[in-house]
Amino acid sequence: MSKSVESTKASMLMKRMVIVAALIIIAAGAVYYRSLAVLPFTLGVIITSCLNILKVRMLEKTVYKVVGMDDQEAGKNVVRFRYLLRYFLTGIVLVAVGLIHTYTTPPPFYTDRDSYLGVWAMLFPNAPETLLNAPLISMWGALAGIFTLQLSIIIVRSLKLEKDGTEFIEYVDDDDKEVGDIKEDIKSDENVNNDEQSEETHG
Repeated sequence: MSKSVESTKASMLMKRMVIVAALIIIAAGAVYYRSLAVLPFTLGVIITSCLNILKVRMLEKTVYKVVGMDDQEAGKNVVRFRYLLRYFLTGIVLVAVGLIHTYTTPPPFYTDRDSYLGVWAMLFPNAPETLLNAPLISMWGALAGIFTLQLSIIIVRSLKLEKDGTEFIEYVDDDDKEVGDIKEDIKSDENVNNDEQSEETHG
């Protein structure tokens, strides 16, 4: 099986496990909140979980691009640039969520009779106070969702699901790994396959 097919399967597996990890965190949040206040928490988890799925896709594209490059130093530069790009996107999302959290949180001692128009108060005027006093997006939920990628790796390894694309999953786990190591592993495997094919042909 080719490395591209293996990494594609591993990427799909990681995306699914991110969703599973998000559901686990949301379920834990539901147990903790035990009210409609879990909705902002859930929204935060969903946003950063989607970000992690995007990051897995970006990692997959990085691996494809670097494997096809002959210049190892240029490959390292591509990895470093996309590594910084992923963390820049993470920072942008967290800042945006933080601003939304801040500007949609009612002030202290807020009640539904005050002039302050909370988002949830507009959507659900008769909702419980726990929801009316909640922000649109919970920063805690967003921060918890950031860890869905790490949790998905733990799930994959604990259940021993990485039958294909082990190198890709290791790369996701340590996405600042030197690209030279990955390329050398892939090239060595390709050389072994070529040698085996040549021996079969001559045999």
